[in-house]
Amino acid sequence: MTPSKPSLSLGIASVALLVATGCGSGPTYPKEHLAESFQQLLAQEQLNAKVRFVEHTLAVQLAYPNALARDGGKIALGPAFDEASRKTLQVIHRVLLSTDAQIHFYVLLLSDPNVPGAYLTMVRYMDDIRRAYANMLDTTEIFARTIFDVNDVGANTLSIEQYVPRDIQLEEFLSWQLARRIQHALIQELQESGIAMVDRCGGEFREGEFAFTLNVVPQGTYPLDDETIRKLFRASTGVIAKVLASYHFDDFQAVRLIYPPTGRNLVLPKASLKVFR
Repeated sequence: MTPSKPSLSLGIASVALLVATGCGSGPTYPKEHLAESFQQLLAQEQLNAKVRFVEHTLAVQLAYPNALARDGGKIALGPAFDEASRKTLQVIHRVLLSTDAQIHFYVLLLSDPNVPGAYLTMVRYMDDIRRAYANMLDTTEIFARTIFDVNDVGANTLSIEQYVPRDIQLEEFLSWQLARRIQHALIQELQESGIAMVDRCGGEFREGEFAFTLNVVPQGTYPLDDETIRKLFRASTGVIAKVLASYHFDDFQAVRLIYPPTGRNLVLPKASLKVFR
C-alpha cells in the first residue's frame, strides 16, 4: 500500500505562506514552550493527537476516523487520509520551521479508531523539508525521501513510546530510505522486464557499515545467472552512491550488499562509491 504523491505534498504547499510571513527577529515557537504550542495548534484543528519529544526527534500519534481502511485483508488509505495528513503536517511544519529547537526528524504514527490494529507511519528529515520549501527538491524526490511503513498488530495497540523509544539518527534513516529506493530500482530493472520478483529489501547501519539485503527471486525455476546478479548489484550500488552523495554523508567505512539465495556478499569501501555517482 503506497499513498499517493499529491496528498503527501499538501503539508509543504499549504503552509509555505504561513512560514514566510512568520519570519521575525525571534522564533515564533520557542523551544521552551514547544510541546504546549503543538498541543494548542493540534487542538485548534480538532486533532486527537499526542506529542512526544525524544532529544532531536518529534513524534506525533494521531487517531483519525476513516483515515485508514482494510481492503482484502490489507491496510489501505481511507477517504479521510488526505484531510488527516494535510492538517497534521501543516501543524508540524508550521512549528518546526519557526522554532529554535533542534529537531532533526519527525514521525507521524496514524491510526483509525474504526480499523483497530492498523497503523501507518511517516518519517521525515527536517533538512529535506527545508530544501523542499526552497525549491531544491521536487515532489517526486521528497516522496522518495519519506519513509512509509504499515503495521497490523491485530488485537494489540501500538503507542508512540513503543514506536519511537529513542532519538532517530541520520545513518539509520538513510538505511531505511535506501532499502526502499533499492527495492524500487530493482523492480524497474528486473521485475518489470519479467526477470525476477522483488520483495521488500532490508537495510541497517552497524559499526560504520551500511548493509542491504536484496530480496530478489527468479520468476522461473532456474536461479539468477551471474550477469543478472551483477546487474542487481550495479543498480543497488548506483542508488546508494547517489543518495549518500546528495546528503553529503560520509561518516561510514563501507557498504555491504547481500544476496541471500547464494549467500553472496559484495563489500564496497566508501572511496569506491564515487565511481557510481
